[in-house]
Formats: sequence, structure tokens, C-alpha cells
Amino acid sequence: MNIDRATEFLNGYLHSLRRLSGNNCDFWAEIFDINETIENVLKEHLSERSVELGDYSKIGYSQLTSIINETILKKLKISDDDTLKLFEWDIIENMEMTYRMIEPEINPFSDGQVMLFNASSDFHGEYIYLVIPIHKQVVSIGVASRA
Repeated sequence: MNIDRATEFLNGYLHSLRRLSGNNCDFWAEIFDINETIENVLKEHLSERSVELGDYSKIGYSQLTSIINETILKKLKISDDDTLKLFEWDIIENMEMTYRMIEPEINPFSDGQVMLFNASSDFHGEYIYLVIPIHKQVVSIGVASRA
């Protein structure tokens, strides 16, 4: 499996979770090339969609589970804790597959290289992007509620 297919798989999985939120949330993944700074490329990419990109911070594994729980799992219409833990594990595993396909030795989460961007748009209001740098590409994961 290559990075494009892994990202498509992650996007499909997130789409299923979107349905479990009763379509009150949007979760998606996409990949694009980096030809300058990640921030500039992401701003340019999102400007076509009338999205304003805000500040960012770099995160690691410890923050990732909190972010997944707060921004995705709490929005699902599921109350079973075991099922939610399984979803958390699946989301992280699918994120990891995107970069393991290129080079198994890198780990942007352990290295603290994953970026958490704040964003806003008329459609979603305030939301976030998780951006995973993988050599000359990034996988961006959007997590938003409907405004």
C-alpha cells in the first residue's frame, strides 16, 4: 500500500465516523506535496475553499489521544467506552499507516513533528487540522463540527 491509498483508506474510515456523528461533524483526510513551508502550502491549499488558517503547535502522542477524544469521539453517538477505545486505536493506526508506507523508520508523532492548526470557515466555524509531514508530502486531517 502506498501513501495515497493509505490516505484514501483513512479518509474512508473517517467518513464512516462522520456518519456515526449523525452528520453533525466532518472528518476527512487528504494528501498534498510540499514545495515550500508546510504552513504556506496549507494556506494556499485552503484559500481555494475560503478557509482561514490560524496559529499552530507541534504535538506528539500524548496530545494526540486527547485531541481524538475531544474532537472526534465525543461527537459520536456511541456511549460504549470499549467501542470508543477501539475507534481511537483505529484512527491512530490509520494515521500511522500513511507514513509507514514511505519509510517505517520515521515517526512524526514520536518526534513531535505533527502540527495542529486552528482554522475557520463560514461553513464549519472554528475547527482544526492535524498535519503529518512525510518527507515532501503532508497528510492533513480535518476535524470540524457543522456551524
